[in-house]
Amino acid sequence: MLYLNMTFAMKKTIYIAALLLGVGLLCSCENSVEQPAKNVLAVVQSEYEAGNYNKAKALIDSIKSAHPKAYKTLREAEAMRRKVLLKEKERDVAYFEKELKELEARRDAMLSAFEYSKNAKYQDVGVYSLPSQAISANVFNNYLRATVNEYGEAFITSYYRGKRIGYKEVKVGCGDVYVTASNSIYSWSGKEYGVYVERRDFKHSDDGGMMDFIASAQGSVTVELIGDDSKFSYELRQADVEAIAKVLELSDVLRSIVECRDMLDTARFSLDFLLKGEQRLQKDSVTMNGEGLRD
Repeated sequence: MLYLNMTFAMKKTIYIAALLLGVGLLCSCENSVEQPAKNVLAVVQSEYEAGNYNKAKALIDSIKSAHPKAYKTLREAEAMRRKVLLKEKERDVAYFEKELKELEARRDAMLSAFEYSKNAKYQDVGVYSLPSQAISANVFNNYLRATVNEYGEAFITSYYRGKRIGYKEVKVGCGDVYVTASNSIYSWSGKEYGVYVERRDFKHSDDGGMMDFIASAQGSVTVELIGDDSKFSYELRQADVEAIAKVLELSDVLRSIVECRDMLDTARFSLDFLLKGEQRLQKDSVTMNGEGLRD
């Protein structure tokens, strides 16, 4: 009987020792898999705290590719990825809000020099122009009038008054250098105040570089209107040159505002999406933990 008891105790001891050895080996194996991944995750945390979000995301991706079986650390890494993305979007929203505020301040300071007009019957968007180029102040002048709408799209309109020439091209030059605009988006001819008028409208993005050429010209600018059989040329007034340059400056600011608003809206949408995702995850986690406690 004593022998049997000793045998049983020995077997029990061997079983417990084997069990402990197995647990130890399992823990050791788990550590050998998880620890390298944890080391990288510690670096991710450091980059996150330093605001290096791109580096943090790249390191998280490296954990997934280099340690695919470190399941526990991978779950922690995905949680860290969500934190990184949230911080990144919060930073983007703050940046674009600040940028937009600064751009709008620049726009407001510039607009004091401009006149605003909008014909509600024909226009969906208002237009800015310089007072010196008002149509009412130039009813007998040949000139190039620059305008820009609220979205930052700039336009230049060629006004000619005199004998009919039927011009289709506008050639502007300074010295021996010149550019030509021919892709007009609108044309009109008729009488105003008893004078024959020919008008051609060009969009800045498709004006053959005319507006940019005038704004950067170093010297007097000549304008030549080219018809099929006739031509007419004149020297552009310095006030018109300056007006075109100012319109382009305002155009840059207005376009930047539009772009900044779009990026701000995108950043806010992304942030809202991530926040709602986190709320759903927290809700699911609470629900699962509650069910576990009830069990």
